[in-house]
Amino acid sequence: MERIYEGMSINEVTDFLFLEDEPQRADLIFVFGGRHRERAWKAVELFQAGYAPRVLFTGGDPKTTGRAEAVVLEETARAGGLPADILLTEARSANTEENVVFGREVLKQANLNRDLKKVILISAPLHMRRAKMTFLRYFPGVEAFCVPDGRQDVTRNNWWQTEEGRRLIFRELEKVRDQARRGKL
Repeated sequence: MERIYEGMSINEVTDFLFLEDEPQRADLIFVFGGRHRERAWKAVELFQAGYAPRVLFTGGDPKTTGRAEAVVLEETARAGGLPADILLTEARSANTEENVVFGREVLKQANLNRDLKKVILISAPLHMRRAKMTFLRYFPGVEAFCVPDGRQDVTRNNWWQTEEGRRLIFRELEKVRDQARRGKL
């Protein structure tokens, strides 16, 4: 078996990063910031299927486009049929940890943080491991289900086939390793 990263094979890297759970009924859908609208579409799909009564979109404007990621995702979800009164938005964060920390503040302001028992996490397929680890650091005792956003550019079935896919995966592995070493995960 060929070892491609720190002694890990393609299958081991795939199984480590690409977490995916069957959706479960939860108290909240927590959407990590990002520019891909598939995250909003997945939130719409899960809400409309009755998996959770509330959706929190996170993400500021780390790429300085002039629009916060959370705002774009929320607008996309509203256009897809989500009612405004079930949506929460955190639009200051610039990274995964801030998504969670600032998202927790929004939940606290809405008096929703204490009652959380189960949460659905939505992010990029390759980001699910770090998203879950970061979320659980700030929400100990909450059960988190990983539901990737459904994009097809870099998936568990194709990431090693392109230079860009390998670059993104190795960068994600470095982030997990570095944040774990600093005690952030």
